[in-house]
Amino acid sequence: MSRISAEKLRSAQYSMLTVYITMGHAALSTVAWVPEFIDRLNVSFATWGTIVGFGIIGSIAPLLFASRLIMRFGSRPVIRASIYAGMLMLVALTWTNDPFLWFFINAGFGFTMSTLGLAVNSHSVMLQKQVKSNVLGKIHAGWSAGALLAAITGAASTVFLDLEFYLLLVAGVTILVFEFALRGLLSPEEDGHQFEKAKTTKRRFYQVPPELWLLCIGIFTGTFAEAVLVDWSAVFARDALNLDISLRSTPFAAFMIGMIIGRLSMGSLSKKFHPSELAQYGAFGGAFLLIGNALISPMVAQSSAALGLVINAAAFFLAGLSMSAIAPSFFAAAGHVPNVNTASALATISLFNAVVSIGAKTLVGAIAEGIGIETVFIFPALLLVIAGFIAGKVAKNAKGSELDTAYPATGPMTVISD
Repeated sequence: MSRISAEKLRSAQYSMLTVYITMGHAALSTVAWVPEFIDRLNVSFATWGTIVGFGIIGSIAPLLFASRLIMRFGSRPVIRASIYAGMLMLVALTWTNDPFLWFFINAGFGFTMSTLGLAVNSHSVMLQKQVKSNVLGKIHAGWSAGALLAAITGAASTVFLDLEFYLLLVAGVTILVFEFALRGLLSPEEDGHQFEKAKTTKRRFYQVPPELWLLCIGIFTGTFAEAVLVDWSAVFARDALNLDISLRSTPFAAFMIGMIIGRLSMGSLSKKFHPSELAQYGAFGGAFLLIGNALISPMVAQSSAALGLVINAAAFFLAGLSMSAIAPSFFAAAGHVPNVNTASALATISLFNAVVSIGAKTLVGAIAEGIGIETVFIFPALLLVIAGFIAGKVAKNAKGSELDTAYPATGPMTVISD
């Protein structure tokens, strides 16, 4: 492994933070425009749920080969190639109003952004190994900051810009920022991927203990609500709360603010509370808030849209605050599964999450269509209750000191993003 100067390592940290912020913004730039896409495609909620559900297939594919690309070429070249391809797919989302063709373009977007996420996460971990202080927690907080920025710019764009111009602008700015940031990242000779390649031992996917399968279920049930918020919060704001187009991403923004505050507070909270407690009670609290919001805010919005928005945003903010420790606690516990290395555990978790989400997202669409958009968050809230019970069992293996280095899965609107 090449010897790297302290100045270069400092530069790489700032560049990595920039990459995470920009990636989070690009991946979630469509959140405020989801109602527009549904209208353009002229599809029902059930069909939309099927489109975004099965679109995850595109995000699953890179899990099968992206690691080999990174081991072969290094993470920086893979990051560059995937961001160019990803932004092409993002712009292409406006090229057709045919649901069938749009499905494949969206799956392509998921494919490229999933590859990007794997390469970026790999680069950040390899960077952490060469830095004495703990930097991963702050770097990964950049994803949430980017998601919040996407809610803000997306809301503004719905008022002042056309969708085509907005996505073209996002793609152009993203590529420019990435090209600037990539110069500061570690080169293939510096990132240590050749050293990792030499140490890698192949293991069959199914050769994992029952504890890991339970962990997979816990992470899915604990993070699926975040995916539903990405896919449905703007639609809920439009159809259940009757909000103006400029305000439809406000509840999602409130959720991300709560998530950011909660994630930045985990270091100090873990000194007083065990990670399993943070995850367990956070899951129960999030479930209560989502169900309460589903029952109250639409009813209030019938007489006052403004008050309905306030209740919805407050509930989502508190839910984000409450749920912020779930994913990091579970991911930290993944490093303590007997006889399974951390990389293999995380790969198994990611693949399980993506596959199960196909059916779950399709089911949410059917619920929204068959019962009503007001009930769209009740199913993920019930899953949070399951996650709370599982957290009390498996997250006990996580250590408080590891919460800063644990990171959640990241990806576009068709993937569980956190």
